[in-house]
Amino acid sequence: MKAESKIVFLAAAWILGIGANLASAIPVANQQGDYPVPPARQRGNRQVNWVVVDSDSQGLNCRMAQKFRSISVDGLDAPAELFERNKHKISQWPVVTAFRRGQRLQAVTGNNANQIMIADSQGKPWLPVSTDKGNCFVRANSRFIKPIRENPTTLKPLE
Repeated sequence: MKAESKIVFLAAAWILGIGANLASAIPVANQQGDYPVPPARQRGNRQVNWVVVDSDSQGLNCRMAQKFRSISVDGLDAPAELFERNKHKISQWPVVTAFRRGQRLQAVTGNNANQIMIADSQGKPWLPVSTDKGNCFVRANSRFIKPIRENPTTLKPLE
C-alpha cells in the first residue's frame, strides 16, 4: 500500500511540477495581443522558441538601430540605453531582415534565465531575436509571433 501511495504521489508531483512548468513557460498575450514586457531583472520564465504567424506577404520585419548593430543584446557590452523603456521608436529603425510565415525564431535571452524584451516609445513590446546578421527586434504581438512549447530544462521545441 505504501508503494502505491508513493507512485501516486510521484505521478501527481510530476504532473503538477513539470506540467506547470510547461504551462507557465508559455507567454500569454494580453487583450491587445501584446506579450507583456517582464519586470527588469526578473529571473525565469524565458521563452526562446517562437514562430512567425504574420500573414503579410512581405514578411515580418526585424529592426535594429545602426548604433546598436555591432553589439549582442545579451552581451556585457550591451548599453543600458538600449533597454530604457518607452524611449526608442523601434518601428522606425531600419529593417535588418524579414521573416516569412512559419519561420522559427530564436529569442535572445539573458544569462540569468531572464526574458529580454523592451517597450518602445508607445509602450509596445519588442523581442530581440538572433539572425545570421546579428540581433534585431520583432514586434512581440500575437498577430506576428507565437511561442512554441519547449522543454523547460533544455529549451528545445516540443513541436
